[in-house]
Amino acid sequence: MSVKIRLKRIGKKHKPIYHIVVADSRAPRDGRFIEKLGTYNPHTDPPSTVLKMQHAISWLMKGAQPTNTVKSIFYKTGVLLKKHLLEGVKKGGLTNEEYKKKFHAWYNQKYKIESNK
Repeated sequence: MSVKIRLKRIGKKHKPIYHIVVADSRAPRDGRFIEKLGTYNPHTDPPSTVLKMQHAISWLMKGAQPTNTVKSIFYKTGVLLKKHLLEGVKKGGLTNEEYKKKFHAWYNQKYKIESNK
């Protein structure tokens, strides 16, 4: 069974909102799904995303394949970076502290958060 992470369309006509779901690749777009990972609203400026990051990383580590749109959402929210760093920790290339430091540095730079040191 091939598992995909994709968008499920909901909302009114001409005002779509999407659920980010894990589904069997043979299931229809708006049909059955395994788990809901979050929502994506393209009508806000900038587009808003609510995501269960740990669940998304877990599914990616198990081999679920994101669609192109979901992959770009994961890239912008840092899910793919976090997965990459966790694979480095798993293989022994990074320590847990280095992984956290690198991810928080990226997050602080992306959202321009001042560090209180």
